[in-house]
Amino acid sequence: MTRSPEVIEARESSAEAWSRMETLGIRHLPVMDQDRLVGVLTDRDLRGVRAYLDHAPGEVGPSVGDLCSRDMLVVSPDDPLHEAGERMAESRVGAALVTEGTELVGIITWIDLCHGLTRLVAALRAATGESER
Repeated sequence: MTRSPEVIEARESSAEAWSRMETLGIRHLPVMDQDRLVGVLTDRDLRGVRAYLDHAPGEVGPSVGDLCSRDMLVVSPDDPLHEAGERMAESRVGAALVTEGTELVGIITWIDLCHGLTRLVAALRAATGESER
């Protein structure tokens, strides 16, 4: 899990969102309306807008609030990682937002799950004395 993830305000432009994602090397941005979590914006949400912005210098595109998915997968910090991963797979989403009450405290992505899996496999190999192939 990434704690205290980068967020973006719903009123921000899609151009700002794309720039921030590129700079930070991320594919998901939780969307806030002041202090309230309202959605999640993905690089996929921005693909069509990106093509438009590439051909319209100076344009900022629609607002993040207009583009983001409001149907978010939300989990608790107390939820086991394997359950969060299973819910992500069932929902076919690349990220789950981690909240405590109404506060966003983190984000779990497929990358986080892959890192966890590789650590688990390494620990199991070390525990059994199995060599890496």
